Amino acid sequence: MIPTSPTSPVSWTAAAAPAVAPVPAVMAVAPAAAAARDAQAGLEQRRGQPRTAAGKGLAEPATQAATEQARSERAREHAERQREIEQARRETVEELRLALRKAWDASAAVVEQALARDAETRSAAQTARALDAYAGPGDATDKPPGISRRV
Repeated sequence: MIPTSPTSPVSWTAAAAPAVAPVPAVMAVAPAAAAARDAQAGLEQRRGQPRTAAGKGLAEPATQAATEQARSERAREHAERQREIEQARRETVEELRLALRKAWDASAAVVEQALARDAETRSAAQTARALDAYAGPGDATDKPPGISRRV
């Protein structure tokens, strides 16, 4: 067991806050050389430079045609992917349908076999009863009860 003896309360003295010297503000630094992205469209406005006519949305006809061709290519690829996905879905559904049909047929075969066995058992019992009905009174003493003589 842990010994518990009364202890005197402990008091902690608050630590003095450390003195921090003020930090001077940093001035903006200009790049020494032009970066590769300086030539990209749309960045001039952020730097306060005027935009060119191409940057204002007035693209050249060749650029518009290339853009339109790229859009139509993307749309065609998208439609092709959708057709492939739909075809794969159809194949999967057909495979599942075939598997379900096989399971259904196997189940039906098991039921038919069970019904055939039951019918055979009933038929054999009826035949045994019919033969017992034709047994003579003298035959009953020759055999133990429950056993019939079959012809």
